[in-house]
Amino acid sequence: MHVAEHIKGEVAVVSLSGELLDDEDQSILEQKIISLTSDNINKIILDFAKLNRINSQGLAALLSAVKDVRNTGGDIRIAGLDQHLINIFAITRLVRIFDTYESVGRAMASYAH
Repeated sequence: MHVAEHIKGEVAVVSLSGELLDDEDQSILEQKIISLTSDNINKIILDFAKLNRINSQGLAALLSAVKDVRNTGGDIRIAGLDQHLINIFAITRLVRIFDTYESVGRAMASYAH
């Protein structure tokens, strides 16, 4: 998995590409979240537009990340899910935990409210 970060005002956009499948990927995501929250950035958008695959370990990593960020008073929003990932989020009921958006722009706008 490859991770790219862009800070836009008080919001971090973290773009994930490749696959979120194993311990190494989980560690990469965890370290990115820790880095952001230690810099007092707790409004985070995970951009999944280039994420090809995710498994149960990857979903567990997302749950851990959102718990950590919410403990700092922030939140994680998900953008750019393809139809396959939308189905996974629906089946696993992660749509009840994460706000999801079609695009990073819409997710950014949601933080303005």
